[in-house]
Amino acid sequence: MKKTNTRGNRHAAVTAMVCAMACCLTLLSGCGGGKRTTAPSAGTATSASSSATAKDGTVFTGYYAQQIRRTYDDAYQSLTKKILKDSKITDEEFNELSEHFSDCAKQQGVDVTFDSQGGMQTTYPAGMSQSDGDAVVAQCDEDNDFTNMSILHDSMKSNPKNEDPAVPLLQCLKKNGLAEQSMTVEDYKAIVSDETKDKDVFGKYFDESAPGYDAAKAKLYDQCQTNS
Repeated sequence: MKKTNTRGNRHAAVTAMVCAMACCLTLLSGCGGGKRTTAPSAGTATSASSSATAKDGTVFTGYYAQQIRRTYDDAYQSLTKKILKDSKITDEEFNELSEHFSDCAKQQGVDVTFDSQGGMQTTYPAGMSQSDGDAVVAQCDEDNDFTNMSILHDSMKSNPKNEDPAVPLLQCLKKNGLAEQSMTVEDYKAIVSDETKDKDVFGKYFDESAPGYDAAKAKLYDQCQTNS
């Protein structure tokens, strides 16, 4: 039995990031996390580096200091704490953590692989139900802090200065006539954090089945999502 989890299209990814800032989501990655998942918020609109101190006295610095400190304090896996000690997550370090996650699942018969885009595929052995397989993946995810570290790693790479991604995105939408000039960043976040409002306001730019769908403007909308 196979189940493939991917990150979804660009609109979904950017909307999820904005939702995270509005505290409406706890997970951004494709796999299910456990009860310890805290989902470090992306884009806190900070313009300067900061510092934060963990419960054990470890000091973190940089644009993501606060998020790193939260992830560190909530970490279950000692490897997570080792990786975060220097306030960075290199690709090599994240790959090592990913291998720990995969090894954990493999020990219970579940094969976990990742593609170049960050999508995750899980393959369950014959005789294992999907619910049991999902439970294995979720527990290994939790035990290895995988979701929290995945969110943090992705955010630090895509938004190194931890800036609010909604600001340039909304500017682009306004520039191309895709959003009202009077719309504020707070208005935008409230809209995309509500699935119904999002479809009502922006659906014609990302949903081909929506009334008034405009293919030309949909392309501009996608460009704003991609380049912001």
